Amino acid sequence: MARRDMNESQIIDVIWGATLLGGGGGGSLKNGMDLLNKYKEDHPGKINLNLLECSDLDPFNYAAVTAGMGAPKAIKDVDFSAYATNAYNALSDLAMKLDPPRRLKYSIAVEMGGFNTFVPMLISLVNDIPFIDADGAGRAVPALNTLLLHINGLDTSPLAMADGKNNRVTIEMANTKDAELAEEIGRHICMAFSMMSGLSGWMVRRDEIEKYLPCGTVTLAEKIGKVLRAANTKDKFAELKRIGVACHPFCEGEVTKVETITEKGFDYGKVYIKDKAGSQWIIFFQNENLLVTRNDLPIMTVPDIICTYQPESGLPLTNADIEEKMPIALGAIKVDKKWEMYPEKMFDMWRPFLKRVGYEKERIPYKE
Repeated sequence: MARRDMNESQIIDVIWGATLLGGGGGGSLKNGMDLLNKYKEDHPGKINLNLLECSDLDPFNYAAVTAGMGAPKAIKDVDFSAYATNAYNALSDLAMKLDPPRRLKYSIAVEMGGFNTFVPMLISLVNDIPFIDADGAGRAVPALNTLLLHINGLDTSPLAMADGKNNRVTIEMANTKDAELAEEIGRHICMAFSMMSGLSGWMVRRDEIEKYLPCGTVTLAEKIGKVLRAANTKDKFAELKRIGVACHPFCEGEVTKVETITEKGFDYGKVYIKDKAGSQWIIFFQNENLLVTRNDLPIMTVPDIICTYQPESGLPLTNADIEEKMPIALGAIKVDKKWEMYPEKMFDMWRPFLKRVGYEKERIPYKE
């Protein structure tokens, strides 16, 4: 079987790369590193994470997503370990009561992000189960109905949510694919849990993962993270392109203004960047980056990935990390090809989010 053990350095590479792939969301790199360091304190000794290729899953057992739900600024400085494990354990208990019972044997990431990619890695470490080289979006997304898990037709329900005190709520929808209602219910529970909750669900088998979800994304994040962390590589996008990542830079400049409000479990806002030629770039976001403009001209929209990092350190940034006067590099990464399975349906899911930031035109895809 195509298994390999990932050591601590490789896990850190994944956290860095997943943060860039998160496109402004998916949780801060700091959150992921804090969880890793807390795990190291609680489990002294060598770290080994068993990574398993999609094709090598047992076809009759299930993988489950575990993630954090809530406003990034609320989650940023919290030890999320208990939230995650409580949610996963609640779902596992529920799964065994279904008819027929479902055995959860694998952990899979809901999306790419410094926090939300490491949370299911933590579940694998704590429960000693394999982590799957795949995820539910190939990037980070602002809502359950914008996941490829939903867009490509997989079940959302049942779900389990929990807080750090092990208050648990399970959600079972009459229509198992009703991600919009599950999102609405989940957001209200999240607010009741002080704007942050562990979330576990989206139980999937091998055939569903291979057909509908981005595979190999954990390995991709590892490759990207290795480049970002390399001290001798200054032009990160050029190096990423050299190793086969479809990406390009937009600009380097300085953050001149950040506008953020937190409402109903989301961070909304704009990041203004002045580049070295004097042009103004604006990133519009709802947790994740939705649209980027240059001198008020739209340049690219979701689902392709609008991403940023600090030029000197290579540190990838979420919108919760960005501050005024910060040096910044802005660029684009082409999203996984599984987004093109149902292209019209896919972009329809993004329209309400883009409308909130004032954009009501068609998709502007990644271009070289």
